[in-house]
Amino acid sequence: MAYLDLTTMPLKRIHLVAGLSMALLATAAGLTPVQAQQAAPAQPAAADQAPPDPTAPAAADAGKTDPSKQVFWVKICGKTQVPDPAAKDPKTAKPIDKGFCITQQERLDGNTAAVLVSAAIREDDGVNKKGLLVTVPASVIIPAGVRIAFDDEKDEKKFVALPYQICLPAGCTAEIEATPELIDQMNKAKVMTVYAINIQGFAVPLKLQMGGFTTAMSGKPIDAAKYFNARKNMIMDIQERLYAKQRAAQAALNSIKQDQAADPAKAGAAPAADPNAKTTTGN
Repeated sequence: MAYLDLTTMPLKRIHLVAGLSMALLATAAGLTPVQAQQAAPAQPAAADQAPPDPTAPAAADAGKTDPSKQVFWVKICGKTQVPDPAAKDPKTAKPIDKGFCITQQERLDGNTAAVLVSAAIREDDGVNKKGLLVTVPASVIIPAGVRIAFDDEKDEKKFVALPYQICLPAGCTAEIEATPELIDQMNKAKVMTVYAINIQGFAVPLKLQMGGFTTAMSGKPIDAAKYFNARKNMIMDIQERLYAKQRAAQAALNSIKQDQAADPAKAGAAPAADPNAKTTTGN
C-alpha cells in the first residue's frame, strides 16, 4: 500500500494531511470531527527539565549562565555481545564482545522523569561510519520521521530528516549516518532543534543545547556506573516529588469528603424536596 512520504513534505503541509487523517479515522470510529479533536491528546505542555548530565556539577546551574559554557553532553563507552562474524554457521556462532561509545544528551521531564528527547552519536569498534540516533515520545506520526535544525535555521529544505527505525512504549528512535558534515554542523551549533510530528499533526520543537558536544566527542568517556547511578537517583527524586504531590492532593480530597460527611451543608447539598409541596405549571 502506498503512503505519503512525509519526510520530504513541509511541516505545515504535514499538519493538513494529519488533520485529514484524523477526520477519516474519526469517521471510521463513529466520531464527529469535534469529538475526535476533543479525544486527541493535547500538545505537551512545557515543563522544567532535569539536568541532562547528573554527573557534572555545572549541569545543576544549566540555564542560569551562558548555555554555551555548560556541559550538556556525556560520552559513555562499553561492550556488547554480538555473533562472531567470522563463524561459518551463524546458528552456532559464539557471541563475542564488541566495543562501542555513545556521546549523548537527554532531557527529562522535571515533573514525571519521562524522556522528552535524547540524541546520541554512536561509534562502534571496527565500523568506520558513525550514527546519529534521536529518540522522542512514542505518540508521533511514524512516516513523518524526525527533522533537526541548527540554531535559528528557518529553511525547511536545509533540515536534516531522520526516518524512524523502531518504536517502543518508552519512545520512538530515528537514525541516520552521522557524516563528517553533520558532525561539523553539530560542532558549530549552539542549539539543535528536533521536530517530531505528534498525532495531531503539529511539529513539536524539542531543543537540545550543544554546549560540551565537541569536548565530549573528542574526550575520554565518563564512569558509566557513576553516571547511571546518579541518573537513577535523579529520577527517584523526581518521582518522589510527584508522589508527594499526589499524596497531598489525595489527603486534601479525603479531608473535604470527611467534612462533607460530618456536615452536609458544607457540601452545598440542596435541601430535601417536600413531598407535600405543590408545583405550578405556569398555566
